[in-house]
Amino acid sequence: MKEVTSLNNDNKGKIFVSNKAFSVVALSYLVLPVIVFLLGWLRLPIAIPASLLLLGSMVLFARDCDKTANKALSDNKGIEVSIVFLVTIVIVSVLLTVISNIGEYVWGTTDHAYRRAIFRDLVNYKWPVIYDLSTQSNPVVNAILPDTKVGFAYYFTFWMVPAVFGKLFGFGVGNIVLVIWSAIGIALTLIGMALIIKKSSYAVIFTYIFVSGLDIIPYFYFQSHGTQEWMWLEGYTEHIVYISNINNLLNVFNQCIPCWLVVVLLMLTCNNRSIGLIGAVTFAYSPWATIGMVPLAVYYLIRKEVISDRKTNIKNILSPLNIVPAVLMLAIFAPMYMANSNATSVSGLTWNFYGGAGKFILGYLFVVVVEVVPFVLLLGKDYGRKPIFWVVVGTLLVMPFYKISGQNDFTMRGSMPEFFVFTIMLADVIARVVSESKGKDNKSKTTSQSLKFVGAVLIIITMSFVAFQMLLIVITSTFDGSERYNEDIYSLGDVKDEEYIDLIDEQFYVYEYENSFFYKYMSRRV
Repeated sequence: MKEVTSLNNDNKGKIFVSNKAFSVVALSYLVLPVIVFLLGWLRLPIAIPASLLLLGSMVLFARDCDKTANKALSDNKGIEVSIVFLVTIVIVSVLLTVISNIGEYVWGTTDHAYRRAIFRDLVNYKWPVIYDLSTQSNPVVNAILPDTKVGFAYYFTFWMVPAVFGKLFGFGVGNIVLVIWSAIGIALTLIGMALIIKKSSYAVIFTYIFVSGLDIIPYFYFQSHGTQEWMWLEGYTEHIVYISNINNLLNVFNQCIPCWLVVVLLMLTCNNRSIGLIGAVTFAYSPWATIGMVPLAVYYLIRKEVISDRKTNIKNILSPLNIVPAVLMLAIFAPMYMANSNATSVSGLTWNFYGGAGKFILGYLFVVVVEVVPFVLLLGKDYGRKPIFWVVVGTLLVMPFYKISGQNDFTMRGSMPEFFVFTIMLADVIARVVSESKGKDNKSKTTSQSLKFVGAVLIIITMSFVAFQMLLIVITSTFDGSERYNEDIYSLGDVKDEEYIDLIDEQFYVYEYENSFFYKYMSRRV
């Protein structure tokens, strides 16, 4: 794996990327759609003060984002990267965006039928979006749904900026902006990963795309022995599901792209005065990812590296940047999410869904061995003494005990922050090993070291099979004329295919919206 070595006297063809400049740009990328939502959906007496508070928080963040009492952290100002490395990141980001079917240019999973419809409605409908169900043109759908108006509630913040361009210049332009906006988010994340590991290594691209568990092993086993109706590549246990990076990108790009960028910002921060601002932004994009982000945010809030003394630390923890944005995000988005409680109607302790503790324990141990143990084996030597590693491991060990939604969004999306921390750690380890291998005589390795190295390589290759298979499915399905699902729904206000209506009715419609707190007191009047 090629690595760009830098920080020498020859700066030709290289650019210095500072942590501060990157952090300000990345956080601005995350906050801008939130402000668009505030001004577009909420009443002005709420939207204007909320927007000003966010903008003020951004100014304070920019002012002191590189200030710390710890000299070791303050010395890490950034890295030099080659122009070739940056160009490669841009190209890879665009390719990943298109392959993920953002913009709907290639074959995509059934989830894209919903994503496409959501974006189209954000462009075509007035904000806030209200649907008149009596106007459904499909007679089957019309017969199923009541003749009433319903509100729209979902985590759609990621689409806000492209939707504005769609409203101004047409859906086609908005769709192009969606691709560009998504590619920017991916590129920022990859650059941020390089800043964290302090190397402009192509390992960040590799792990971003290919990190997964050892899902391919149980998948092949069950394929050869016959599968259950509910089973799929990463769904080898019915009620506990952890998802690879690529599968999240292929299905819920609107959640994972901003989530991963938040993780990068948390890991780059050199003080604990703005953790609340960084972490709270996640809630605007994904309530599920926020669940997994909380343990990380708490760790970075209290970690020893940024503590100068007890008094200062308490003052930092109680800083306005930690409290105000968190309260604001909760006060704004919680009422909207809670307006529709049907989406979380399936929930409870996971062993109840298995019908007994015995089956749950077997499923739990299976998931831990396949999804968590490989990372412990690969990263334990380098990160085993760092608390953040065990925060991640502990969170992943606890999450499977609860289930929310049919396929368990609680584990699928809630675990995105944790697995992305592993992604960054693995990139760091790979980059270091590659760098060391260039400067050492491989013959000097002992047999034990060689076996460990070969074992690690085999684990990484096996972990990569999920991404290889998913990418292969996208490419082959695009060119062999396979059925595309992106326009099956078309609009949540006029659903073309009745097969989707039950899930749409459950997850997106807010009945009697006029009586919900969000639509009654917070949203613009329709």
